Amino acid sequence: MSCFLMINSWAGDDQMGATEKMARIFRMDPEEADAVVDNLAGGNPWQFDHQISDHQSQVAEPYLQSLGFEVERIPVMSDDGMGLGMPMEGISESKPGFFGKIKGLFKKKS
Repeated sequence: MSCFLMINSWAGDDQMGATEKMARIFRMDPEEADAVVDNLAGGNPWQFDHQISDHQSQVAEPYLQSLGFEVERIPVMSDDGMGLGMPMEGISESKPGFFGKIKGLFKKKS
C-alpha cells in the first residue's frame, strides 16, 4: 500500500536548515521550500502531491519529525475501496493543495 505525506506544522529550531533539507527531500526549488516552511510555521498544512511507498514513509516520517515537522501519513484507498483513510483524488480534484497554491503565486509574480 502507498500513502501521502501531510505535514501539518513546523516548530523547530533551525528554519533555514529545515528548509534546505525539505527542498532536497521533496526535490523542490529552495524558494518553494522556503515558502512552504514559512507557511507551515504559521500553522498552514502542506501535502506532498505524490504517493510514496510505505517503506519510504517509514523512513521519511521520523526524519522529518527530527527536523521539527509534524507529519501524518494518509493511506491511499485501493480501487476496491478496501484501503484505509480517505480517497485523495477527491480532495486533489476539488481544490488545489497548498503547494499548488504557492506554485500559482510564483507564476503570477513573474
